[in-house]
Amino acid sequence: MLLSEDRLRAMYSGGRGNTTARRFARFWAAVFGAGLVPRRWITLEVPGRRTGRPTRFPLGMTDWQGHSYLVPMLGEDCNWVRNVRAADGRAVIRHRGARSCRLVEIPAAERAPILRSFLQQIPGARPHLPVSRDAPIEAFSAISDRYPAFRVDFDEPRRRRRWPWIAAILVVAVLGAAMAAVALQPSPAALTLPAAGPPASGPLAAHWWIAPGSVAGFRIEQTFLGATSEVTGRTGGVTGTMTVTGDRIESVEVTIDLLALTSNGKEPAAQFGIGLETARFPRATVRLSRPIPLQTTLDSATDLTATGELTLHGVTRTVTATVTARRDTAGIAVTGAVPVRFADWQIKPPTGYGALGSLADHGTAEFLLILHDDQR
Repeated sequence: MLLSEDRLRAMYSGGRGNTTARRFARFWAAVFGAGLVPRRWITLEVPGRRTGRPTRFPLGMTDWQGHSYLVPMLGEDCNWVRNVRAADGRAVIRHRGARSCRLVEIPAAERAPILRSFLQQIPGARPHLPVSRDAPIEAFSAISDRYPAFRVDFDEPRRRRRWPWIAAILVVAVLGAAMAAVALQPSPAALTLPAAGPPASGPLAAHWWIAPGSVAGFRIEQTFLGATSEVTGRTGGVTGTMTVTGDRIESVEVTIDLLALTSNGKEPAAQFGIGLETARFPRATVRLSRPIPLQTTLDSATDLTATGELTLHGVTRTVTATVTARRDTAGIAVTGAVPVRFADWQIKPPTGYGALGSLADHGTAEFLLILHDDQR
């Protein structure tokens, strides 16, 4: 399998494909339709139930007792299932050409052996169904009302064609390039201080609170086909306080909402959610464990050494980091990064891309804090 089961499930979090899943779908629809892979991998073409325009879905077709069947790995609410039902089963199967057919929905009581055959023959579906491919037939009967099955009745028999071996070589090359393009998407730049504003006035000693515009997140290096890039997840769900007394920062407490992590500021960062087990540990916290002496009023960017306790995945460890702080009329901005070795916080190492690439067993927690005082 080119992608891990965790990554495959993450691509369809909530029962809908994310941007990466949709890119894969467009690519595979072209490859399956062209017939560059074995016969069971096909592209289903069916009119959209709202627009009437042809929609295409790359699918795996399972064979059972002399017939071919299609099963939605995401279950009853799958988009192509709704389109097929709206079209009264009329569809086109594409694989080295187009063949008209009717998809006949099988009653739930008869689906169990078809579902088992589907799971045994279509590896990519296995992460999405709640049973093992080796489970007894009773386990498939228990889920048969949630996973439709359609028998493919072609209008005309298929005419056999011979394709040269070069097609197999071509698909491997195209697959590698496409996977690399998906896996190695550009990642956001590291968090830095915003542009400086006019100098601030008034005392630095005050009670400060973390304001909107603050960001925290994680960055993990990935390798794919010899090239490297970074996977990034960030959240604006950052709250907390800082207290400055006299000539030192007395206390800092920060809470980070890990459930709000997103990739590229748009989609839920489901892969981080799986590794961090955010359903069990929805927040990370940082608490300053010793005061930070201040030699300046932070009118310009100033490096400070901060030691504190980072609680992540239910584990608390002491960390030390160099942070950069600056004060202007907009408040105090603080940025920094902390290396995180997953084993130190009992985090399950992320799975990678099989033989094609990997994800590092460590990452970086980064942050940008915007602080306002109580007078705002």
